[in-house]
Amino acid sequence: MNKYKHIIFDLDDTILDFQDSEQKALKQIIMRYKLPYTPETITVYKQINEELWHRLEEGLISREDVLNKRFSLFLKEFNIEENGAKVEEMYREHLNEGHKTIPHAQELLHALRMKGYQLYVGTNGVGKTQRKRLTDAKLQDYFEQLFISEEIGYEKPNPNFFHYIFDALHTDHKEEFLMIGDRVTSDIQGAINVGIDCVWFNPKKSEPPLHSPKSTYTVSNLMQILDLLEE
Repeated sequence: MNKYKHIIFDLDDTILDFQDSEQKALKQIIMRYKLPYTPETITVYKQINEELWHRLEEGLISREDVLNKRFSLFLKEFNIEENGAKVEEMYREHLNEGHKTIPHAQELLHALRMKGYQLYVGTNGVGKTQRKRLTDAKLQDYFEQLFISEEIGYEKPNPNFFHYIFDALHTDHKEEFLMIGDRVTSDIQGAINVGIDCVWFNPKKSEPPLHSPKSTYTVSNLMQILDLLEE
């Protein structure tokens, strides 16, 4: 499988443990508004957040809509009227501090660099947040470039997100690219949209969503990617 030269990594829950960062930041917001810190409260937020991100991936709303509305909608469920953008700013201050890595992430990145692969980040998110978390995790030097949706103007799975990367690298040899990510609806669908191979990182060994696109490969442990590349 030596045909690959360029490997694009999603960041959240592929390289960095976003679930851990989100949990800690969300706890601060819940406590700030004196809400019960329970699984039920967290579920209310996550359902609202997931729905907004799905609508974004479908091109129905903007990234600003997601960030400015999710907390106002969440707090409204508890009869609290609040400016969503204001809460988002507080949340992001806490989120910026989270940089726990996914098991074997650094080990994999080091091995791939030693083998000569060109590595990139391709992530939906806020530039300041993603760059700080990656720097704090001391992983930034493994990547040639970071492609972040806020900065380039497109979100995965929009094909323009990937076309931006192709243009930036001055190549249209799609067979040389491999996308690795945990979200079927953005990472895998986005790769399929532009015709590049992809790896679905599925550590929980979950069933794929109904009618979801099929990834080229699936792994549950990041180090399995080395085995794939050596086949």
